[in-house]
Amino acid sequence: MQTPIRHLAPILPHAGNMILLDEIVTYSDSQLQALARIGPDHLFLDENGQLPMWCAIEIMAQGVAALAGCHAHDAGQPPKLGFLLGSRQIDILRPSVAQGSLLCVQVEASTRDEASGFGVFECRLSLLDESGIANTDSPQTVATARLSVFSPPDIEHYLQEQTA
Repeated sequence: MQTPIRHLAPILPHAGNMILLDEIVTYSDSQLQALARIGPDHLFLDENGQLPMWCAIEIMAQGVAALAGCHAHDAGQPPKLGFLLGSRQIDILRPSVAQGSLLCVQVEASTRDEASGFGVFECRLSLLDESGIANTDSPQTVATARLSVFSPPDIEHYLQEQTA
């Protein structure tokens, strides 16, 4: 696919306002960079118009899902459902960011096993600008994490096993 990608519904297994990413800037076999604009209608804004940084984990997880979704799209397949298993390390470096902020999420695969569907990704969420204008010269890291994810090769079979 040509980047930037601004229509993310075919890439992510999310719908409506649960899609927290706005644009995929670039992706490769093992890396993705995407933008998330914190608009006035953002699902997770608090009463003070701030986005709490506990949301950083979901934004980073959607970066991982977007990388998998780009690869699925390139292979002519729909995006697959995946699960965030957890994280060995999460560093939240500030409590929140303001409405109007522009965030950049970067994900890089450090371990992937296509056969089992298990993967580990190094993730970084950076504040490009609190006014919503990209300032890539001096991004401020607001969160980092090493996310463990699972996307079984046959999701239907996996879900049936879990309910049996």
